[in-house]
Amino acid sequence: MNVLVIAGSSQIGLEAVKLLLKSGFNVHLTSRSTVELEHENLHKYSLDVCSNDSFDELFNKISSLKFRAIVNNAGCVVATPVEFLDESELKRQLDVNLFGLLRVIKKFAQLLDENGRIINISSMASYGVYPFLSPYCLSKAAADVLLRAFSNETGIKYVSIRPGAIKTKFWTDSIEQNQGNFKNFMQKYEKIGHYMLDNAQKNAQEALEPYYVGKAVFDSVVKNNPKSVVNVGLDAKICAFASKYLSESLVNKIVRMSLKLKSNEK
Repeated sequence: MNVLVIAGSSQIGLEAVKLLLKSGFNVHLTSRSTVELEHENLHKYSLDVCSNDSFDELFNKISSLKFRAIVNNAGCVVATPVEFLDESELKRQLDVNLFGLLRVIKKFAQLLDENGRIINISSMASYGVYPFLSPYCLSKAAADVLLRAFSNETGIKYVSIRPGAIKTKFWTDSIEQNQGNFKNFMQKYEKIGHYMLDNAQKNAQEALEPYYVGKAVFDSVVKNNPKSVVNVGLDAKICAFASKYLSESLVNKIVRMSLKLKSNEK
């Protein structure tokens, strides 16, 4: 069986790919960078999730195939206070995390087999409880709504995998991509800005291993009826519980108090 993995060069993507290859799947992996992994059942392609032309080119190469699953792993994060959020940065965030998923659905969903499913790597941020990460939270929540609506319209299965903090280079990449946005914190939220930067660097070294998200992807591919939402990590499960069982005002109060305490530890 074939599986299409979008942005498979990430650490999470590669963990899933290795498990799938080990179980005998034919994996079709897309990336914008070189992937060193080699396997007789691994097929590698170039894809820019922000380019419709790039989608057309890939579709022409794989349109004769049927897929058990499409795994969308493309993502980026924009971090800034809302009052200093530049429209261009919000558009950049949505182009990758939301419109990228829409392009995947519109171009490749037609290639799914009878029991196929779309698996999107979402985030615990989709529960919307994190201040100063509103563009990221918005994009992940909107992507989950988009995918759920598509599933209800078509009957195609979907899985939203919502990890907590995972130990990957996504954190260091995000720091580099948000250099301009971090300057926004210095205008009014300097202590919080320093805390968020330090926390991102810490997560890059000490958070949950990416294997656990890769395993969640693998399980969602092989199960006949996977769960629609899979939370990975204790922090993600706490977010899910709080969002479901606690009032929004209480959750907001807890978040503000926690952020104030942690940023004052500096």
